[in-house]
Amino acid sequence: MKKIIFIAALFFSMQTKAQDSAKVILKEYLGVLTLAEKYKDDKNWGKAEQGIVGEHFQRLVKMEKAGIVVMAGRTQLESNDPAMMGLVIFYAKDDKEALQFMMDDPAVKGNIMLAKVHPYSIAVGKCD
Repeated sequence: MKKIIFIAALFFSMQTKAQDSAKVILKEYLGVLTLAEKYKDDKNWGKAEQGIVGEHFQRLVKMEKAGIVVMAGRTQLESNDPAMMGLVIFYAKDDKEALQFMMDDPAVKGNIMLAKVHPYSIAVGKCD
């Protein structure tokens, strides 16, 4: 009986170790979104563009609830201000996945926004 308990305990400890080693360590990234030149002029915005930006916002909310996005926001500047940008701090397993996350944004796909992504490290206010 002791042998069976020992073998069972050994089996379960090996399973737990295998599960721990399979965990992917996510890295932090900073996504920077800027408006495409055409959309820096407010007269070029229509219902279609507003709808796409609504999809962009809903995706960020969904990704925040899923634990991928830490925070997202934008500067409160006019559309034509060169400093106007949006920022997204998020998690990804590597640079390729981080770039894909930004390129999959509806506003980027719709050519309304341009995206850049940078490896990042939150120094204060870490949300772990």
